[in-house]
Amino acid sequence: MIVLVDIGNSSIKVGTSNGEAVLSVARLGSRKDMTPDEIFIDLNTLGIQAPSDAVICSVVPELTVKFISMFRSRYNVGHPLIVTPYVNTEVELNYRSLSNLGADRIANVVGAHFEYKKDVAVVDFGTATTIDFVTAEAQYLGGIIAPGLQRSLEHLVSSTSRLFDIKPIKPIRYVGRSTEECLQSGFYLLTVGLIEAARAAVRRETKIDFSFIATGGLADRFAPFSNSIDIVDRDLTLKGCLHLYRLNKEKTRSPEGEDSD
Repeated sequence: MIVLVDIGNSSIKVGTSNGEAVLSVARLGSRKDMTPDEIFIDLNTLGIQAPSDAVICSVVPELTVKFISMFRSRYNVGHPLIVTPYVNTEVELNYRSLSNLGADRIANVVGAHFEYKKDVAVVDFGTATTIDFVTAEAQYLGGIIAPGLQRSLEHLVSSTSRLFDIKPIKPIRYVGRSTEECLQSGFYLLTVGLIEAARAAVRRETKIDFSFIATGGLADRFAPFSNSIDIVDRDLTLKGCLHLYRLNKEKTRSPEGEDSD
């Protein structure tokens, strides 16, 4: 069993794989103060008993270290693959500062390229809303980062005394007749409008008509209402982690499953 871990600021997504496909997926809460023992208990609760290897895709450095420690001490996985811009991706990463390119964005791009083999834009509805562009020729062109819907809503509500929390859903009407309807309309249009505007602007700039793929926690909720979303793939980041495992670890493992020198 290979364990695939996508560590975000709001949640941690854990998948398992036999090396061929992502088999099971679960979501945990993400806290910087989690201990390696707490992480082990959470994974054990998910039925993860004796993994042979692991891939860690993380945007939370404090948790990266703790997951590495946990895998080494509890599961005897000495060298989990850490997703960085410097592992073998077989995608040309055209980014000015590679050290600032998030691991989740790298996994998304790799997953999108190997899964779909065409010009793809990955829309990840996470703590931030990111859109990343990779061509069929494995050229990563860069991307877009915008405030995430849920965090934006939480910030607005916490900063404004007369507003209140709402569920981010498609509004009944765009011209709201109550504060709740107005908020729903505003945040819905902010998110869907970003995608529509991005597709049009990037098509003009690159002359490429990218297929838009949605992933992340709110993908199912917003993708059906955007004419620009072609595919929903909730597990794309973990699929990217699995492809990175194949590119970086399988080639260096002996038939007995041990790392070669």
